[in-house]
Amino acid sequence: MASSANANNMNAVRETMDVLLEISRLLNTGLDMESLSICVRLCEQGINPEALSSVIKELRKASDSLKVRPCSGDRDRYLQNRVYRDTIEQG
Repeated sequence: MASSANANNMNAVRETMDVLLEISRLLNTGLDMESLSICVRLCEQGINPEALSSVIKELRKASDSLKVRPCSGDRDRYLQNRVYRDTIEQG
C-alpha cells in the first residue's frame, strides 16, 4: 500500500510540475523544468515569490551585461583576417 501511495504522490507532483511549466511557458518566463523546480522548492520553504522574481531578473540583467560583445574594430579585424586566410587557402 505504501508504494502505491508513493507512486500516486509522485504522479501528482509530476502533473503539478507539468502544469506549472506550461504556465511558465505561456508567461514567457524562460525557466526550464529544473529552474522552475528550484523556484517552487524555494517558495515552499518560505521565500517570497516576488523577491525571488526580482533576484532572477537582476541575475539575468547581470548575465547579459557580462556577455562579450565585440566592438566594430574587432569585427573588422576578424573579417580582414578571415579574408586573408581564405585568400591564402585558395592561392
